[in-house]
Amino acid sequence: MGKGPSLDTYLIAVKQKREPTRLYALMAASPAEALEIVSAQAADDVAVEVAGKLSKRMAKPYKLKPGDLMPI
Repeated sequence: MGKGPSLDTYLIAVKQKREPTRLYALMAASPAEALEIVSAQAADDVAVEVAGKLSKRMAKPYKLKPGDLMPI
């Protein structure tokens, strides 16, 4: 049995009118998958974009599981 897909931790910016931009960390296989997960949970009038990626060393203390959103 082989390993699953390689997962990275992405920083996702969530922008809503008249609100400060919120930043979340999310572990996913690709930036597109990360955006899909956050967009599915966000309201209709929210803009979602990838703001960056954390190194494995920087992400380790967060103890994220695939698909978990953590506010930063």
